[in-house]
Amino acid sequence: MTTTTRSPRPEPRRRHIAGIALLVGALFASVAGAAVTDPFTAHFKVNRGKIGLGTTTFSLARAETDNCYIYSGRANPNALVRVFIGDVTDESRFCIEDGTLRPSRFSHHMQDDAEDSYTLDYDWAARQVVYRSEAGKQETMALGEQGLDPLSIQIAARRWVADAADPDSLGEADFSLVDEDETKTYTLRASDGGTVDTPAGRYETLLVERVDDDKRHLRFWLARNAEWIPVRVEHQKGDGGVFRMSLTGLERPDA
Repeated sequence: MTTTTRSPRPEPRRRHIAGIALLVGALFASVAGAAVTDPFTAHFKVNRGKIGLGTTTFSLARAETDNCYIYSGRANPNALVRVFIGDVTDESRFCIEDGTLRPSRFSHHMQDDAEDSYTLDYDWAARQVVYRSEAGKQETMALGEQGLDPLSIQIAARRWVADAADPDSLGEADFSLVDEDETKTYTLRASDGGTVDTPAGRYETLLVERVDDDKRHLRFWLARNAEWIPVRVEHQKGDGGVFRMSLTGLERPDA
């Protein structure tokens, strides 16, 4: 088993756009509340300023095993963005074991991009995770007590909010995740988000934002009066403009 520590790498433009749509922009993209693992399908529109980039859809479903789930996302770029990227699909398989979220497998696929398409296979007994790219690269990394993937971290963070007696007093919390062949830590802070208007309606919100990285601004507005549904997500990297996701529809079969 090998464990590696890597310095930050510049992101290609096409991966940056896709990451906004799926891996970053979708944080908390599910139905919050007392049971954050209830099935749902959520739809978002994605814009950079006034320019529409396409749509993103996320779905959470129960797996065959009790307390196990499948969380998936699909970014559908419009004709303009399709010049840079094709469809992007992600899937996380995870279970809740003794109150702890444990991923088992994560896959990220970018159309016509084998280098940036990859899987993560978790072995919690051996405390390791194996990264494999579609281009043939492989890396084995050590796992600590927590090692979320880019989708399951969303569920973990939502549980943090939903389980709080007073979400406004949560302050900050750290979340460790495996992203491609390196590990990262996100520090999230919760505060009042005010009133937010979206195509799906007007919501009183809780603002959750990433505060550990001055160069990447991530903000998520969760609806207080709609079981912590994310209604707006914003991402800004440097001077590259603000990318925004806005909720356009939500389906909850158990509601």
